[in-house]
Amino acid sequence: MTTRTRRLADFAAGLTLADVPRALAEKLKLHLLDSIGCGLAGAGSDLARRALASVEAEHAPGPCPVLGTRVALAPAGAAFANAAAINALDHDDGFEVDGKGMGHPGATLVAAALSGAAMAGSDGATLLAALAAAYELNARVILSMQPSYARFRQVYGVCQHQALGAAAAYGRLVGLDGARMANALGFAGTLAPVPSLRKYNWEARPLVSFKDFNAPAAEAGVRAVQHDRAGLIGAVDVLDGDSGFWRMMGSDQFDPAVLGDGLGAVWWARHASFKPYPTCRWMHTALESFEQVHAARPLAAEAIEAIEVLTSAGLARDFMEVAPRTQVDAQFSLPFALASLALGRPKARWYANLSSTDADRAALAARVWVRMDPEIDAQMSGPARRPAGQVRVMAFGRWIEGPRLSYPLGCTERPMTPEAVIAKFRANAACAVPPATVARIEAAVLDLERQGDLSAVLGAA
Repeated sequence: MTTRTRRLADFAAGLTLADVPRALAEKLKLHLLDSIGCGLAGAGSDLARRALASVEAEHAPGPCPVLGTRVALAPAGAAFANAAAINALDHDDGFEVDGKGMGHPGATLVAAALSGAAMAGSDGATLLAALAAAYELNARVILSMQPSYARFRQVYGVCQHQALGAAAAYGRLVGLDGARMANALGFAGTLAPVPSLRKYNWEARPLVSFKDFNAPAAEAGVRAVQHDRAGLIGAVDVLDGDSGFWRMMGSDQFDPAVLGDGLGAVWWARHASFKPYPTCRWMHTALESFEQVHAARPLAAEAIEAIEVLTSAGLARDFMEVAPRTQVDAQFSLPFALASLALGRPKARWYANLSSTDADRAALAARVWVRMDPEIDAQMSGPARRPAGQVRVMAFGRWIEGPRLSYPLGCTERPMTPEAVIAKFRANAACAVPPATVARIEAAVLDLERQGDLSAVLGAA
């Protein structure tokens, strides 16, 4: 009997672009473009530069370019550095079903795929098929092992499972067959970082630098394939049985049917989402509520007397640091993000001058209040785990009510338009490369299936 692990491995190894629905292929091109843009903007950040310095000390030079730099490394090192850059600004994509977030796939999967494409000299159609396989496998793995809410409160990993998706992307591009892909998935499962959401330093700031651990997951996935290529033996059927990957990740329940039912016909990858704001996804509904107030009635920052955020008890407790000390802490600060929006700061540059004095932003951040709203708290803190939020803005002695939002912009229920995703890419990419290069990358990715050897395009990024 074919195990579920082997069935997924065969799927990932054998998928071609002809097997992928056209609408999904077009969406995945946008996710690739979005991830490259996030990586180019993130590469110049202090966080990404420190990550690259750490990686360069341990990894040999190689053929795999690091986004936004002149550095090229061996595949695992480049995957780590690129994933760190893509996630550095917390602007990268997600995976959400009914609004519930389950990771940041692009940072890990695209980073691994870029290494694979550079190693194999892949064409665009092969890269697109590899991304489709990786996004789908990744989605099914995390959906199959969603814990009970009680266990979620004890232990959970946001992106650790993405090591398997990274192995699928890299393995597909370097030509693994189904048996060897299954072996690589075995390694990826046992090399994946431990689930650590509860140890992000919520009570002892600053927050951890790799808050979602998608860079270590990208490296683990690439290393898994490299171990297979060296003839080493990994865990057999790592996704199957009572001691499978779900148990390793601390879950208390497992739905094995999710791994294989409808494979090739039902595409969970379509639930990959985009982020309009460079912050933790839990904050997006409040930020959009404020933007809608500001769009209807533009207010100068000095006219804003107060911003009240209606949110959950958890966000009221953990997301209200007025003067964040680090880039990661700022990504979890409602006062910082709302002040940045109100002042019209370019989103790609929010964290560029974090260490310098920004008196206007600091003054406005100090005027942000928070109030726990029972209805919103129930939605965000219960089993649904879905972002919700609302703001009220005090100006000229009167409160202006923003809309109450139950889904963040960019998910399946409220998608961003392709034009909005492309505009986001342009703004992000412009941080690192000249306009002609931005246009060249955009044109190549949006016409990816007709691209030959991608070396020139990847090198330009």
